Parts: sequence; C-alpha cells; structure tokens
Amino acid sequence: MFDIDKEKSCCFTGHRPDKIRNDEIKVRERLRTEIISATHKGIDTFISGMAPGVDVWAAQEVLDLKDSGLDLHLVCGSLPRCREESIRRIKGGL
Repeated sequence: MFDIDKEKSCCFTGHRPDKIRNDEIKVRERLRTEIISATHKGIDTFISGMAPGVDVWAAQEVLDLKDSGLDLHLVCGSLPRCREESIRRIKGGL
C-alpha cells in the first residue's frame, strides 16, 4: 500500500446502470474527459467504491489511461464487498 495524497486524489461515486439516463458509452466518454482534465491539474490517484455503474466505468477508464502510458494509480475502496459483476468487468485490469 502507498500513502494517498489527498491533494492529488479524486474519488468516484455515481448512479447504478438502471438509474442513468445516458448510455454507458456517453457516460464513459465524459468520465474519460474529466479524468484527463484532472490529471492536468495534478491528480494522479483515483478512488472507486467499485459499485456497478459509474464507479466501475470510471475505474476502467483510469486503467485504460494507465495502459496508454499515464502514471496513474487506482484504489478500490471496497473491493471485498463489491458484486461479482463488478469484479468480472474490471478483473483484467487489476
């Protein structure tokens, strides 16, 4: 585990898939844009509660950006309690 600098960290929370009016692709595009914007402000650590929907989608976008070469960290806030679906969707990146 590493120390989390709250000045360089961002937490995700959001709606579950059944509560979102936009489709997943649009939400993920917006999340990606906001994550990139945050990195330009010095944010390098992102925290996700890993609930289905926005939490998982944001975590996946962080991992995709990390894979593209950005020096980012993802902290899963409550991985032991998240649903099997969430684990399956992101397992490849953890």
